[in-house]
Amino acid sequence: MILDQTLNVLRLQKDVNNSHKESYQMTSLSGISCNIQCASPEDIAIADGVFGQTYIAFTSVSGILSGDKIYVPSTGRYFRVKGIEAWNETDLIPHFEYTLVEFEEEDVT
Repeated sequence: MILDQTLNVLRLQKDVNNSHKESYQMTSLSGISCNIQCASPEDIAIADGVFGQTYIAFTSVSGILSGDKIYVPSTGRYFRVKGIEAWNETDLIPHFEYTLVEFEEEDVT
C-alpha cells in the first residue's frame, strides 16, 4: 500500500472556556500516513456524495471516527469523515478505508 500523504485528525469537543460550545480540536491522531484518492462513481453513489468532492482515504491506522475533520497539511485541504470500512479480516493487507467529503475552511492548526 502506497501511503504518500499525512493527515491530522480534529474531533468535535467541548470548549474548555464555555461548556455550552463545541469546537474541533486537534487529537493525538496526527501525522498519520495515508493515501487519498478520488472516489469511484460507485463509491460516490453509495455515499450519496458529489463528484469532485468525495474521496477515499486508505490507512493502516484505526481510531478515526465518522464526523471527524481531516486536515492534510501538505495540500491545506479539509475533509469530513463520512464513512468507515475496516479490511482486517481478508487476504488483503489489513487497512481502513475512509469515505471523505472535501470542504473549504480556514487553517485551524
